Amino acid sequence: MPSRRRVLATTGSLAAAATAGCLDFGADVDPGTDAGTDWPMPDFDSRATSWARDAAAPREAPSERFRIDLPSPTDRPVVADRTVFLPTMGGLIALDADDGEERWRYAPSEAVPSVSSPAVHDGSVYVTGEDPGLVALDVADGSVEWTVKSDERMRAPPAPTREWRALYVGDNAGRVIRVTPDGEVEWTTDVYGAVTRLVARGPDGVFVGTTAGEVHALYDGRGIWRQPVPGKVTALAANEGNDVYVATFGGGTLRLAGGAHAGRSRWHAEDGPTAHRSFALVGTGLFGADGAGLTRQHHRTGKRDWRLGDDYFSAPAAVGDTVYVGGRGEVAAFKVGGGLGIGSNRVEARRWTYGLGNAAGGDLAVADGVLFVPIMGREDTESGLLALE
Repeated sequence: MPSRRRVLATTGSLAAAATAGCLDFGADVDPGTDAGTDWPMPDFDSRATSWARDAAAPREAPSERFRIDLPSPTDRPVVADRTVFLPTMGGLIALDADDGEERWRYAPSEAVPSVSSPAVHDGSVYVTGEDPGLVALDVADGSVEWTVKSDERMRAPPAPTREWRALYVGDNAGRVIRVTPDGEVEWTTDVYGAVTRLVARGPDGVFVGTTAGEVHALYDGRGIWRQPVPGKVTALAANEGNDVYVATFGGGTLRLAGGAHAGRSRWHAEDGPTAHRSFALVGTGLFGADGAGLTRQHHRTGKRDWRLGDDYFSAPAAVGDTVYVGGRGEVAAFKVGGGLGIGSNRVEARRWTYGLGNAAGGDLAVADGVLFVPIMGREDTESGLLALE
């Protein structure tokens, strides 16, 4: 039983939070209302913000639209034109977003069928994997339209530019390629280390993160700057000013300056989340999850606003004023402002929690007012896909 002193201290802290007005972390963010929004790229948009500002999504305890068993998911789903494109250990599976019925399946090879999260545009699905490299598929039936070969695996999902002028891919040998939507290779260049993440840098450039602990800014196949960071790059996201946020394995998070500042570190938060797959960049907040909870950092300073939960590790998906995250045994929805409190001592931060039993919730996507949750099976629970509305 907590002591009287501890109870009084906690109560006093929350009272102080209320009087201090600690409710403005999310004051600049409104609920979304557009129930027709897609999630057409691996991290929603070309800057990899994982934030659908105007979209609708479940803000109260959801109901289950469907739950189906599938091979284990390997990356985040993408949703476009009422179709869910889910990368799995059995290949890329296209599913009807209304009932989960399978439409088609593509596997690059029988030996290694897994693929990355795709990008969807103008009737084509662009996906990377072990073999042959980058592949364009027909949205309707999954037939191959064209390929760009690579001798090495492409573990990073494709990164489209603004307005889809081109897309970038990279492989384990450090080769970066710019490809037009019809399959023409415009340029190739090499960076140091296997490419883990790519994010478009304006209409004609790209940020590249590698396993060697480096971030590169490229333009027209040439290096603009190159910045060492303290660990393998696990996530990248860019803001409207072309600064880039970087998560590293074991080395915290950083904000690197774009433009004339040439990669200079604006801040380095050594206790920032590893963010194993992606950030969510929402208003003034930078969200990441790494197995130790969902963390919100202030985008200007890197200072941690709060950390909530214990076992959340998925790529978060933000919609309007709500951020969704999955982990061991559940998926949850939080207010982007974190409710009321000081630091991680908060109340009314959580909108709802949905239990998954022995399974875990994987990297999330939201479209058409529905939250799509890849299910990582454990023990007596099958892997698959869950749709909540």
